[in-house]
Amino acid sequence: MFYPYVLLIHLLCAIFFIGYLFVDIFILGNLKKKNPNLDKELFQTIGVKIMPFIVIILLLSGGAMISFHINPLNLLFLIKIFFAIIILFLVLFSLFYHFILKRKNPLGNFIHLLVFILCLGIVILAKLMNYFFISL
Repeated sequence: MFYPYVLLIHLLCAIFFIGYLFVDIFILGNLKKKNPNLDKELFQTIGVKIMPFIVIILLLSGGAMISFHINPLNLLFLIKIFFAIIILFLVLFSLFYHFILKRKNPLGNFIHLLVFILCLGIVILAKLMNYFFISL
């Protein structure tokens, strides 16, 4: 009964997360190159204070929906879970460097691109799962 609500929350968080990554990689990346004096505090507020909560909600809602997808548990679903775990570890790694070590993330130059690619992989796998589930 609560599945549609969890799915809606999950999709909204995914849209925010992937949208943030897209804007950071393709728009802000170019702006930062042209104007290095951009307000770094604004970008850090979004990336460090807001996005971790979006990721937590995204992972918790995805975890809540796992029980609904246990029956068609297949390779595509397992790959999606694997990609999500990689994203979780990358987020925790970044937060560890930022809050605990108070140093620049050594993966900082390409971590958003890597996570963006993993997110696109998750979206494609979700659509493939939907296609195969409907066609069965």
